[in-house]
Amino acid sequence: SSLIRPGLTTAILGQLPAIKLRLRKKVPLLTFREVRRARIPLYEAFASELYESGHVNGAFLMLQLIEFEHDHVPRTSQQSIEDRRLKNSKNLLNFLFKALREAETYKIAQNYQAEVEHLLMIARSFLDDSQKRWISRQFFLIALDRCADCRLDELQVGALMRYHYGMFLVDEKKLDEAIEQLELARDLSIGEVWKVEKDQDFGSPLMINEIQHQLYLVYSKMCERFKKTDPDRFELYLRLSHKAAVESNLEHVACDSYLNFGDFLLDQGEYREALECYKNSFKRAKSTYAEDKVCKTHIRMAAAYRRLNELTECNFMLNLVEKLSAKDHHTECYAEYQVLIGEIHFENGRLDEARQAFHRAREVYKVLKKEDRMVQACIFGALAHGETHFGLYANLVKKAEVRCPVSDNENLFKLLRFNVDNDPFWCDRKCSTMTSSQ
Repeated sequence: SSLIRPGLTTAILGQLPAIKLRLRKKVPLLTFREVRRARIPLYEAFASELYESGHVNGAFLMLQLIEFEHDHVPRTSQQSIEDRRLKNSKNLLNFLFKALREAETYKIAQNYQAEVEHLLMIARSFLDDSQKRWISRQFFLIALDRCADCRLDELQVGALMRYHYGMFLVDEKKLDEAIEQLELARDLSIGEVWKVEKDQDFGSPLMINEIQHQLYLVYSKMCERFKKTDPDRFELYLRLSHKAAVESNLEHVACDSYLNFGDFLLDQGEYREALECYKNSFKRAKSTYAEDKVCKTHIRMAAAYRRLNELTECNFMLNLVEKLSAKDHHTECYAEYQVLIGEIHFENGRLDEARQAFHRAREVYKVLKKEDRMVQACIFGALAHGETHFGLYANLVKKAEVRCPVSDNENLFKLLRFNVDNDPFWCDRKCSTMTSSQ
């Protein structure tokens, strides 16, 4: 019969012969020539010793290992392979034998918090081994059961359990389940001064801050998932990620989030709100001495002031950016600055200056291997070259997700065909090898 999920919460009734019988039933499942059937006595010895010492559920966990091995470990009749597996099995089972005995000892002594902490230790012990992560999941679930049974959910150990299990689910790319666990951990930790690692005061951030930080990262991944398919859910997770970033109390995280959220608001036409976000991002960039972020916030503030038709403030910001980017003309900040002044030159009829600015931006993005940005700069230059419908298509291009070389993007060629001559901007003599190098 199929085994139920074993664990320290599963009440198992039976005698030692019953365990041995279950073990013996596994033997016929293995083919006659398989040398790994010799491993059965090893499992039986550990299971029997656990059972005889009163650790019944630990004994049944050994049965689960046998069933899992039968389902997932490839068959072999090569003695050298089997010897290596037997050695690995001994190491694993020796660890589990000692760990299960200690955990169940805590349970017998009714020290339930220590029991759950020990189960969490076992779960985390296998995280770095891709072939044993299924054991981690097993012990996370056992520990969560014990938290519920012993009413430890609202204590620090309960929040810590959900935090670590949530991070495990993130690594497994089960984002929806991860969010559920991390949000529960967050709700339990609000208002508490718990540390992520117990008894480590120095360098150990508050649990609530770390959970909010991880939620920010997971919500951001959900944004990427729905960016092209579901605008409403994209906006929902963007707002959730921004809220989590601000509440993480981590300045560098909030700085990035205010910048990204400001870009979203700017794109939505909420220019004043976007400007406030950029100002908040600037404050945090300045406090963390992130010079590149300071430069980027100035560029975004200049763009917002331009949309608000507050040109004096816009020019002031552009002058600051020019000074900041003068040190190095091979940075992303310098390229963004060139794109913005290219747009301004175009709108004021200075087409040659606009094309030169877009060309400088393109060259920097090319060196930085920012292909989508490079394509954007190429298209802006082409539109400036064609001198028509720049504003309309500039907005379309900014929203476009360009993931392939210009020469392969048929839609972009259709977009520009009517206003670009036979010598496209991006294929002039200075960059004639660009598309071939892609």
